[in-house]
Order: sequence, then structure tokens, then C-alpha cells
Amino acid sequence: MTAIPLLGAIDTSSGAFLIVAIIGTIAFATSGVMAAAEAGMDWLGAAVLAVVVAIGGGTLRDLLIGNTPVGWIDDQWPVWVSLTTAAVGIVVLRVRPDANPTRHAPYLLADAVGLGSFAVLGTSIALESGTSAFVAVLMGVITGVGGGVIRDILTNTQPMVLVGQVYAVAALIGSLAHVGLDAATSREEIIVWVPMVVVVAVRAVAIRFDLHLPRTSKN
Repeated sequence: MTAIPLLGAIDTSSGAFLIVAIIGTIAFATSGVMAAAEAGMDWLGAAVLAVVVAIGGGTLRDLLIGNTPVGWIDDQWPVWVSLTTAAVGIVVLRVRPDANPTRHAPYLLADAVGLGSFAVLGTSIALESGTSAFVAVLMGVITGVGGGVIRDILTNTQPMVLVGQVYAVAALIGSLAHVGLDAATSREEIIVWVPMVVVVAVRAVAIRFDLHLPRTSKN
């Protein structure tokens, strides 16, 4: 059984983790391109943002758990997938500039899929590195929200995780689900896909019904 550098010591023989990693990379890179267009960035800025969003959360996780050099240093495919996604996104936005508004369905869907994918991956990588379940869940949340926080900061937008959005909570639920399923079953497709779908579903429900976390002030 072989392991892919991005996924640390995880057994990827079934391909489920690799597929989720690719999906998450494309999703977050897409959200980065759309946010860059909304912020008025040029093509280079959009490409850079796409890459940073896609690898940011995982990079932070690897540094925190001592998994160095970080995954994309040893295996650069996430960078190339992000750049390819950025190129496609730029072309689409040039042809259809009306497709961009960052609070519309395509952007929110891409962000939710990226969040779910990376929350699952982050939790798995932390577990495989020998951390406790508590730390693994925390790393799942950091991996999931990290890219989005970087994206929002670089585009001068309030990070969704800080302004009442059901965002980090969705990643937390998915990470907890992953830990629970990992202890309950050995079926990788269940351990991987169910928590990811749960995160996307939580985000979708929160967006559809405009659900928010309570604020610290009534103002």
C-alpha cells in the first residue's frame, strides 16, 4: 500500500482520499478565482489567490503537527491543479463576467465543497500522524477553514468564520463525524464521503435558511 505525499501516511489504495483531495483543491481554487475577480485582481493575482487558498489550510496543519516538509513541497500536484483551475476560471469569467458574484450559488457551493473535503483530509492526516482525536478534530477544522480565511483576508473581506456564519461549526461537525466513523467502521468510502457530504449539507441548510451563530452584541 502506497501513500501520497499530500496525504502523509494515509493509505490511499482505494483512491477515496486522493479523489477528495483533488475535489477539494479544485473547489477552493475555484472560490479563490471568483473572489479575486470580485476584488478586481488581475490574472496573476487570481492565480496566486487560487493556489494560496487551495494549499493554505493544509500548510498550516502540517506545520502545527510537524509534518514537514509540507505536502505540496514533496509533491506539487496541488499547485498545478490549482493553477489549471485558475486558468479555466479566468477564461470562464472573461467570457461570462456575470458568472462571478461571490455570494451566489457557484461560489458558495465551491467554498462548501472545499470546506468539507479539507476538513475530512485534515482530520485523517492528523489521526495518521498520531495525534489524539481532539487534536485531529482541531486540525480538521483548521485545514477546512484556513484557506477560506486567507482568501477573505487577501480580498479585504471579513472572514466568514468570524462573522456569525455556520462555517467553522460545519467543519467541526464533519471532523467529529469522521473521527466517529473511523472508530466504527473500516469502510473507507463511508469514513471519507459521509462526513464530507455532512459538511456541505450543513452549509447548504445554513445558507438556504440564513442561519447564523449568535453575535456577542445585539448591535
